[in-house]
Amino acid sequence: MGIVLVWILCAVLKFLCPGYFAEMPTFGISWISILSGIAVGVLTVLLAARAPAKKAAKVSPLAAVSGNASYAQPVKTAAKTAFFKVDIALGIHHAKSSKKNFFLMVGSFALSIILFLCFSTAVDFMHHAVNPLRPYTPDISFVSTDNTCSIDSGLIKKLQDNPKVKKAYGRMFAYKVPAKVNGQDKVINLISYEDNQFSWAKDSLLEGSVDDAEQKDNKALIEFGSNNTLSVGDTVSLNFGDEQKEITVAGLLNSTPFDSEEGVENVICSEQTFRQLTGYSDYTIIDIQLSNDATDEDVNAIRSLIGADTNFSDSRLSNNQAKGAYYSFVLFIYGFLVIIALITIFNILNSIAMSVSARIKQYGAMRAIGMGDRQLIKMVTAEATVYAVSGIVTGCVIGLPLHKLLFEKMITSHWGDVWQLPIGVLGIIILIVVAASIIAVNGPTKQIHNMTIVDTISAK
Repeated sequence: MGIVLVWILCAVLKFLCPGYFAEMPTFGISWISILSGIAVGVLTVLLAARAPAKKAAKVSPLAAVSGNASYAQPVKTAAKTAFFKVDIALGIHHAKSSKKNFFLMVGSFALSIILFLCFSTAVDFMHHAVNPLRPYTPDISFVSTDNTCSIDSGLIKKLQDNPKVKKAYGRMFAYKVPAKVNGQDKVINLISYEDNQFSWAKDSLLEGSVDDAEQKDNKALIEFGSNNTLSVGDTVSLNFGDEQKEITVAGLLNSTPFDSEEGVENVICSEQTFRQLTGYSDYTIIDIQLSNDATDEDVNAIRSLIGADTNFSDSRLSNNQAKGAYYSFVLFIYGFLVIIALITIFNILNSIAMSVSARIKQYGAMRAIGMGDRQLIKMVTAEATVYAVSGIVTGCVIGLPLHKLLFEKMITSHWGDVWQLPIGVLGIIILIVVAASIIAVNGPTKQIHNMTIVDTISAK
């Protein structure tokens, strides 16, 4: 079954991202993986069989032949009925009667929560680092050959009127502008944004206001990073020849489409502010996003709008490859979380069922002395609740600090996002634990209800 599942996943990866996985065999067999899996399985079974084997070795042959091999553990303390009715008190008492069993049950519940919380940070990391198709990712671009503001700004209107163009947006660049901030010399790349790009920038805002930079004169945005020394509220004095002009930092973004150069900081402003500061009005680059039905002929027609002094870049193929790589990573990350969730469910179902089966004769004796089915259900439910609540609390106490640590190492240190309580992720795994515990109780209680008292007591 595992081999077939691996074959299916290999086929999916080859379909999603042929550029990276085209040479990977779909129906290959890894003998090392198979042997390793067998070794782990055998070792696990042998370790799991040690405790029952030791217990069986202590049973006399006469007791084993007579079918009375089970023996009751000595009762050190009675169930506490001061706060709960006897059925609930017995359920709580059963859960805590064996410290070793209680520790293993709570540990297994908690481990599932810890793993889910820790691996969920990979989802946030994926959205920051692996997703190359940002909202601003273009299909094709026009780029000035000498990186100056030399592409006619009127071209934007022609592109926007083309039915095959979904979005067209340009940027103006002024490279390595001398500047002063708080008396210190700096070098600035001044970049313009228009409405679309300011709208996308709002999703990356860490501090301050994007609207101020978009709507007010002489306001700007900066990017978080090790190369950045500016802060929100700083005034930047730009030196354009003999003129000194000032802009104020209005917001901090966690990411932008631009590469950073050592010693040079990127500053983003509106087109109006850029033109007032530099006197330039044309674009350095124009990015174009195409409609889904755009053909190569449509792209050639768009390309004919520019002259020989402008470079043309077609990113459609690389975008498709990047999208396939992203979906492959999504399959891996979310698939792993689903596996953790399934292991959690099966573990809880099996653990509760085994716990009830171990006490099946005790439940039969309780029914014989007058305990009703409702009371038995409450008792089993109380036992499962103790395991679930203790596991959830332990898992949260250990898992949340680990989640915070991993988030800060993987995300905050690179993109500046502040850690927040993962309410959604926490809610999902807690819901899975609670739902699995409820389902786990349902099966054994039905089994006890359907068995006669004699069958329950004599059950093996």
